[in-house]
Amino acid sequence: MSVVIRPIEAKDKEEWVNLWTGPGGYIEFYKSLDKITPEITNTTFERFLDSNDPTYCNVAIDSSTNKIIGFATYLTHRNTWTIEDSCYLNDLFVCESNRLGGVGRKLINSVYEDADKLGCGKTYWHTQFENHRAQLLYTKVGVKDGFLKYSRPE
Repeated sequence: MSVVIRPIEAKDKEEWVNLWTGPGGYIEFYKSLDKITPEITNTTFERFLDSNDPTYCNVAIDSSTNKIIGFATYLTHRNTWTIEDSCYLNDLFVCESNRLGGVGRKLINSVYEDADKLGCGKTYWHTQFENHRAQLLYTKVGVKDGFLKYSRPE
């Protein structure tokens, strides 16, 4: 299978939403369908298309079908420890039927390339402790930094 990685476009909305919130999609994987409203989904998508917003999305396209089979969302932000902005890889998803074929690696590399173009000094992300399958890839394309994530209680 040949895969092309490119920035998301307005015409991709229906396919992206299906991967985002549809059956077997990203939000279902994280058991968060009750937290992600249509308003959040629409706002997130509109941010991808807004050239003044530092929120981005790259999609993986299966060249044989021209269908989206994965995506990486990321954003840039200021950092008090560097002059350059940082890049946070917020979401990474590949359809289950296309996993273990290098698509996730290509998406991460596309974020690295874009972060470099945007002048970001660092790129980082989080994952669940139990997401061992993803961590098999992450240890090949990144390094653990020794930090744990804490959040404000909901």
